[in-house]
Amino acid sequence: MKKLSSLIMATLLFAACENKEAKTTDTVVAADSTKYPYTIKQVQNWEMNPDTKNAVTAMTLIKTFESLDTASMSKVLADSVALDLDGYKFKGTKTQLMKELQGEFDKMKGFKIDMQDMESVVNKDKSEEWVSLWYNQVSTTKEGKTDTVALFNDIKLKNGKVVRLSEYVQHPMKK
Repeated sequence: MKKLSSLIMATLLFAACENKEAKTTDTVVAADSTKYPYTIKQVQNWEMNPDTKNAVTAMTLIKTFESLDTASMSKVLADSVALDLDGYKFKGTKTQLMKELQGEFDKMKGFKIDMQDMESVVNKDKSEEWVSLWYNQVSTTKEGKTDTVALFNDIKLKNGKVVRLSEYVQHPMKK
């Protein structure tokens, strides 16, 4: 028993005194040799955006839509904006968009948003910043008609303002 205890103590002492080499955090990235079926003209090298401001701005845009609040919506939009929605395209000034949206909002009783997920990315040279949002939306018209859709939004931001919104809609299957 004495020999076993001495052996364990010697092993522990040796392990504690071992001189370990400092590990470097630099890693070599191997060139991608994958044979893709398509050639990408310009690789953006996207990375997660650690700054939460863009995600807050994008979600604020959707929140103002949910509450039919064009005044607050105007605060998060750039002076020029583009929208590609389900069956609707717009490219123009913020003022023009607010007029169009107010006309549409006047037909609505309300919206209910159930946010599912989000991702905020920026490309490596910091020239483009996007936030992607996944959510379900229930809309109700003033006549009482409701519609439920699953939405995916890609929102491009520049200087902290929304400059583009691309929306992709999944309508539920008819029974």
